[in-house]
Amino acid sequence: MDEFWRDAWQTGLVFISLLVFTRILGNTQIGQLTFYEYVSGITIGSIAASVAASDADKVWNHFFDLLVFAVLTYLVSVVTLKSRPLRKLIEGSPTIVIENGRIVRDNMKGLRYDLDELHAQLRENGVMDIAEVEYGIIETTGALSIIKKPLQQTVTKQDINALPSQISLPVELILDGEIQEHALNHSGMTREWLHSQLALRGITEPQQVFYGVLNSQGNLFLQTYASKSKTN
Repeated sequence: MDEFWRDAWQTGLVFISLLVFTRILGNTQIGQLTFYEYVSGITIGSIAASVAASDADKVWNHFFDLLVFAVLTYLVSVVTLKSRPLRKLIEGSPTIVIENGRIVRDNMKGLRYDLDELHAQLRENGVMDIAEVEYGIIETTGALSIIKKPLQQTVTKQDINALPSQISLPVELILDGEIQEHALNHSGMTREWLHSQLALRGITEPQQVFYGVLNSQGNLFLQTYASKSKTN
């Protein structure tokens, strides 16, 4: 009987602890996982199982291991939230595998991503013909996001007689207060142009901007740390 009570309180301890840890660590631990989050979740589950199944004299040792790992996971999430380079290093970044309707083979090779996987994920998005796709992007979660060609997109009342002749991806020019030089050059814009656009909105420094993106219509969307958003 004593063993049953011991198992019950150890399992209860693990159950309550996991509820608390997952609440603290956030929803990314249970949905849309990156590779890092997937490995982290498995490790936490493995350590939790050790706590539930361990001998009475080793419960707190294993629980301490669980606590340390949960704290480290939380600290990494805080650091990556503040540091984009570290976030890209740990979680990776989205990769274009279809651009302007053409498969980008080099990017697929870098991801070790083959045509069978591509076609399977296209079908999951309701696409049977790759010729319908303008852009395809592999997200850090492994999901495929697609943008169809203009003639393949669902038309709304607003779109009637106003279908765009060409689709362009939004270009993120400022992230976490830092100008993205590669993206700026790719968009054909200059630092002088960007600073002039900031000045028009009363923004003196890029460091004031949390997020700045040149959208597919060529409009610059800005969200500062102090305000909601400013769009031109």
